[in-house]
This record gives sequence, C-alpha cells and structure tokens, in this order.
Amino acid sequence: MVVRRALAAFYAAALAAVDPLRVAAAALTLGSRCLVARVRGARASLPLRHGIVVVGAGKGAAGLAAGVESVLGRHVVGGVVIVPPGYERALARIVVAHGSHPVPDRRSQGATRRLLAVLERHPRAAVLVLLTGGASSLLAAPAPGLTLADERRMGAWLLASGVDIAGMNAVRKHLSAITGGQLAARLVGRSAAALVVSDVPGDDLAAVGSGPTVGDPTTYADALAVVRSAGRSRPAPLRVRRHLERGARGRLAETPKPGSLVARACPTMLVAANATARAAVVASARRAGVRTIVSLRRPLTGAPVVAARVIARQIRRCQATLRGGRPALVIAGGETTVRLGATAGRGGRNQELAAAVSTELAGIPGWALLAAGTDGIDGPTDAAGAFADGTSGARATRAGLSLATALRRHDVYPCLAALGDLFVPGPTGTNVADLVIALVWKDSGWRVPPRVIQTGRRR
Repeated sequence: MVVRRALAAFYAAALAAVDPLRVAAAALTLGSRCLVARVRGARASLPLRHGIVVVGAGKGAAGLAAGVESVLGRHVVGGVVIVPPGYERALARIVVAHGSHPVPDRRSQGATRRLLAVLERHPRAAVLVLLTGGASSLLAAPAPGLTLADERRMGAWLLASGVDIAGMNAVRKHLSAITGGQLAARLVGRSAAALVVSDVPGDDLAAVGSGPTVGDPTTYADALAVVRSAGRSRPAPLRVRRHLERGARGRLAETPKPGSLVARACPTMLVAANATARAAVVASARRAGVRTIVSLRRPLTGAPVVAARVIARQIRRCQATLRGGRPALVIAGGETTVRLGATAGRGGRNQELAAAVSTELAGIPGWALLAAGTDGIDGPTDAAGAFADGTSGARATRAGLSLATALRRHDVYPCLAALGDLFVPGPTGTNVADLVIALVWKDSGWRVPPRVIQTGRRR
C-alpha cells in the first residue's frame, strides 16, 4: 500500500503541474493598454479598450477561466465556459455552463448557444478562447442539415468503433458548425487569441477539442474514409453517412484550412500538455531520490493490451539492469483505444492497460504501476484507472475471478473493484490524456522513503 501511495503522489505532482489556473495565469501579462499572452516564444496581444470576452470549453476550461480572471479582473466584460458536471470553479465574471461528455446533449447545445450569444453581445471586445480536452462534445452546434440527435448517435458510434482520436476528430469536425476552425471564422476582424491544454498525442492543436480555432487539415473525404473503414461490421448512422458523402462530392463547404485567413484569425498557443505532466513526475521522482528513470518518448496509442506489452518490456529491462537498493521509475503518456464488441461490460482504457500489464508480468515481484487518466475519469466509470502489480492475477484467482477473461469481455471494472485495485481520485479539473507510472525495484527489502509519499501533495 505504501508503494501505491507513492504512485498516487507522483500522479498528484503531475496534476499540480498542469493545473489550468496556474498555467493560464503564468501565460498572461496585463499591461496598461493590452493583455499579452506569451508561451514558449509565441505571442499575442489583445487590446483592453473595449474589454475582453472569455469563451471556452473542456474539462479544464473553468480552471483556465479562473486563471484569466486572476490576471484580468474588471477587464473581463463577459464570457461563458462549458464544462461537464463536477468540473466547475467559482468565477466572478465568467459564466460556467454545463454540457455532456463524451456524447453531446441538449445542455451542450444550449450552452454553446449561450457562448455564441455572448460573442455577439460584445462585438467590439477582444476575445480570449480557452480550450482543453473534452471540448468536442461540450461544443454542440450541428452543421446545417444535421440535428443534435445525429451528433449524439454518431458520437456513441465513434466511441464504440475503436476509431483513434485523429479519426474521431476528422469526423466530428465535419458534423459541426463550430469546431474544425469554424469558431475562428466567427472571429475574423476581431482581436482574438486562444490558450490550449492538450490531451492528444503529439499535441496537434487542430485535434484538441476538434480544433475550433485552428485550420482543419482534414476533409469530408477523410472523414468518410474513417467512417467506411470502421463501419464494415457496424455501419454508421445513415443521415451522417449521407452528409459526409455530400461533402466529399463537393456539395458542402469545407472547413477552414491551415494557412487560410480564417485560420489565422485566432493565434492559438499551447500552455500545458502530457509532456508537462510527465516532466513533473520525473522531477518529483528525482527529488525523492530515484536515480534510474525511463521515460517513453513515443505516446502510448492503439489497443491497451498492445501498450501493456510495451510497459511490461520496459519493466523487465529495468529489473534486469537495476543495481542497488534504489528503485527505478518508468513513465509514459498517451491515450489508448478500446474497440468494443457487440457486448461489453464496465471498464476503461486505463483499467484494461493496468490489468493487461499484470497478466504480462503475473507472479513477477518487484514492480507496481498506476495507469490513470489525468481527468479523473476512465471510460464510463467513476475510476480514473487502476493499480497493478505481480500479485494481481493470483489475488483475482483466489477471489474466483480471472483478469484475462475480464479483458476479453471488456469487463475489468468489477474484477478490479473486487481486488481493491481501482484508482478513484474524482474529477481533477484538467485533462492532458493518460499517465502510466511504474516503480521497479531489485532489492526485495526496499521500502518507499517517506519523502516520496510527501512529494506529490498539493500545497
């Protein structure tokens, strides 16, 4: 249990580094006439003469808004940010509206109308857009000819199809009137800028929240190809397919493309990402005395069982080369994809990854890991992910359960719950994809130093 406390402490250190309030406030400087946003050499200036309207969406949008208010104060003349329930923060000048995640609902649609209305009410004000992961379903404005019901059916279909995040975004952008650079199109002629917290591998700004302020490199033909490829066994909703087919034939206007005047209307800057969280874990581990650190540069993608083999291989290598009594740390980030069958139980990609590593390394001592989403949610469950170690499989067997069977059925949640291996921190107010944090030790007498437990606690 002490090792689990250490892993949870490293997770907490990662969250502290990507806290939206902190990163937004750090990116902004208030002058006498303008607000300057500056991130890693990128810079944008918003005049204060007519005030600034703040709009946004995502699991961390309220936190970003709190950071903006702490800098701007009375210069905020209005605003709306859309978050899922549980991700609110108290704000003075910006309205926090609710939407649904991961599939949009009427709340999402109503909140998006409020967001667009506040932009119209302040036509002379500068605009600051705040975006984090989750914005795709929170910004619900169906493209002409489609309805919210179409977006909902397609959202559910995409989640069950196993399509990766890039494919999902290509489709979503072409069903929407606000993502895929179309919010930027509404800001042409105004002073505008956007701050983004990325939850996608590679930090492609066109992919975070389906890129409302960024030119869209994908086309209707790309979206149609995704749907056809993933729909061989389970066709996508007919109305959506016909919409994409019309677009692919050139009968619908394309989304704004990179480099276009529209795409340049809203300079968009990355303020935090999965790499930020991983760096915080590494720094925290070094302060705690961990000397051997293996940081996987390539994001974890694909099926959880495939990513689990990568993690298991790194753990084995550490155990083979580790010397002395100090542990090693293995850290990775990314986002895997679960392809559900006709029937499935409860679980999530991080729970499946943890369970799969435990089956790869069943019975092998000297390691433990935590696989968790930084948003505090994993699939349609209350868990962010799960712990695993070499005893997981044996403990499951003693309880009359099988992790391997649970993985095949995509029903790992009940099994992990029975073992006490779920990790349930609750909504975190941020989202930079997933983390896998593993401790590996050679000496069977090794104990976690107390300073490791303390290192991730928030101040």
